Amino acid sequence: MSKTFSRLASLAILLASALGSHQAIAQDLPEWDKVPLAKGHEKPDLVLTGTVDRSDYQRNVPVSFDVPGGVTRIGVEYEYTRPDGKTVINLGLFDGKTFRGWSGSNKHTVVIDENNATPSFIAGPVGGRRWSLDLGVSYIGEGVTSRYTARIWFWRPGEMPAVSTFSPEPLEVADKWYRGDFHLHTGHSDGFCTSRKGRNVPCPLYRTVDAALAAHLDFAAITDHNNVALYGSMRELQPFYDDILLIPGREMTTEQGHANVFGTTEYIDHRLGEKSMPDMATMIEQSHAAGGLFSINHPGSPTDFRCRGCGWSAPEATYAMTDAMEVMNSGNLWKQLGGGDAGDDVAIWEKQLAQGRRITAIGGSDNHDVNLGRLGVGFPTTLVRAPQLSERAILDAVKAGHVMIDMTGKPGLGFELEAQGEAGSGTVGDTFRLGQGQNLRMSLTVSGAKGRSLVGFLDGKPMPGLSRDGLSDKDAVTLNWTSDGARHWIRFELRDGKQRLFMTNPVYVNY
Repeated sequence: MSKTFSRLASLAILLASALGSHQAIAQDLPEWDKVPLAKGHEKPDLVLTGTVDRSDYQRNVPVSFDVPGGVTRIGVEYEYTRPDGKTVINLGLFDGKTFRGWSGSNKHTVVIDENNATPSFIAGPVGGRRWSLDLGVSYIGEGVTSRYTARIWFWRPGEMPAVSTFSPEPLEVADKWYRGDFHLHTGHSDGFCTSRKGRNVPCPLYRTVDAALAAHLDFAAITDHNNVALYGSMRELQPFYDDILLIPGREMTTEQGHANVFGTTEYIDHRLGEKSMPDMATMIEQSHAAGGLFSINHPGSPTDFRCRGCGWSAPEATYAMTDAMEVMNSGNLWKQLGGGDAGDDVAIWEKQLAQGRRITAIGGSDNHDVNLGRLGVGFPTTLVRAPQLSERAILDAVKAGHVMIDMTGKPGLGFELEAQGEAGSGTVGDTFRLGQGQNLRMSLTVSGAKGRSLVGFLDGKPMPGLSRDGLSDKDAVTLNWTSDGARHWIRFELRDGKQRLFMTNPVYVNY
């Protein structure tokens, strides 16, 4: 079947029943060799086939199907044959109670969720209803029979996309460092920009995506405060912006601190103290149960009239539950540009490492104004080493610690690290088991840092033996470190004087 036919067919993705001339027939599930929509949910839950012919010309053919209770999202991949090359079937959807959308045959994928949907369809309740696909047979010739197949997935709470929430395929397949911003706000919360007439207005989401592209980013996580409405806009934009990955996020804004939840569109209550969300530990547990990655934001920020609830004051035990921590954002870097210390949140993070907790350090601009230019979106930039540009690959790599942070907010600095231990090799974020007297060999390649310094840290303390001054434009540095058999972490920074330009996550020893 041609690519065009497949895309036309996929429009019905959500429409789980297909085009049956009189009714669709459920089939035994065949082997599924295409990209799965949900992780661990490779095969569709339902496959329906049927036919339409000339007797259905200029008719709307209803095809009903039941969606079980507890389902929060449905996805349908639909295809039909065009023996004459002219058959056209438009698609509508009803949920047994109300109209849920209509579209021509221009969609590759259709998804309806409780809080977002493919454009031209309407988000809302999904499970426990008898849905109906409304098939508008715009044209079919005399003597022509068109056969359709609809493959339907029923998503339940906690299921994660196999690739990305808004794209069934990776945007790029290459094992490399991808550049992105993990903390961005739009008009869906308190992000502003200048309107065409010069007014300060809530900024449409596409302006943030454009700014991310201007900053040479590969991915952007949109993290509006306590909101799920933004996901509909992201679902609409991703097919067009196929050169930058859009990752769903949400900043949980509480009185005990702010945190981003990445990789889920499920609603999680942000209201600490409510019966549904009694404490921060429950919030983290529910975020993980929804398939999300939980990251503490700007933990050292004030918690007063200047920034309500911005500092992390939740119980100490919650650190052990979190996956990542924002140790650099534009607030830190503005302080650094003014001659201050940008490392307050780094110190909070390293205190947790000292207790044996492996929390990945990330950066995020926390941008609320796309007009800031280079000092806005992508300032700082987080680099993630992943095998492909997809939501799942990026977030899995973050959890593994394969992350570095570029505080300059623009391409130019390059950094590679390969570490070799007794039992194998790895990079930042990896763990090495070393006994007393065993060596860790670290090969570093640094580019674009002429005249700058490489500073190596052992357990948070600068170590001359792991550092180099006066780097050239491109340096290859080999460092050897001998283990004492205890637990340690080693990380690196590039500096210009005291100013931090770049930092890595640690190489872990005996964690």
